[in-house]
Amino acid sequence: AEQPRAVADTLLGRIGADGRLLLDEMRMSDQQLREVDKVIIVACGTANHAGMIAKYAIEHWAGLPCEVELAHEFRYRDPILNPNTLVIAISQSGETMDTLMAVRHAREQHAKVLGICNVNGSTLPRECDGVLYTHAGPEIAVASTKAFLTQLVAVYLIALYLAQVRGTKWGDEVFAMIQLLAQMPDKVEKVLETMDPVRALARSLADERCVLFLGRHVGFPV
Repeated sequence: AEQPRAVADTLLGRIGADGRLLLDEMRMSDQQLREVDKVIIVACGTANHAGMIAKYAIEHWAGLPCEVELAHEFRYRDPILNPNTLVIAISQSGETMDTLMAVRHAREQHAKVLGICNVNGSTLPRECDGVLYTHAGPEIAVASTKAFLTQLVAVYLIALYLAQVRGTKWGDEVFAMIQLLAQMPDKVEKVLETMDPVRALARSLADERCVLFLGRHVGFPV
């Protein structure tokens, strides 16, 4: 039930008066971002699934090759990193040890590191070159739905920002997609108001022994 407000808070202050994206805590210059030739996303658990969706957005909008890796394996496979690599680390708490170790390895290889995090003042933002806070507030549910949704908004903002800076999308195209994102809190609210059929379906499936989920494109990671 907190998701509409959380999505709105993630978007708050990110859109300038001219309709362009403003990511004040990016702390990387436009020129540095134009030099990026590869993106690697590192995360664990739910955040890793947000990263899998980010891959679609970054490759489609920003035209950059993107890999997604579970953070605990990242430093053990000797990944190819250089100053033109952008590593995006996603962690709800900002204290996920495997993700922090991946960030430290990336910095040792002189890659640029951007963190997506919910908790202001946690370790991850301090160890990254730049950060995008989700402002989701505490996660109440065991199923990390609110954190996941705000991480999705954050990675979409980063993908659009890269497209804006690198010129892979026209300004009016980026603006149109930002406007669609801005409508999301109301759309999520509408979904939450019409949940009765979903609950009825869940009850009808509760005793089934086996369920097969199918998905394509961004529906596949979900």
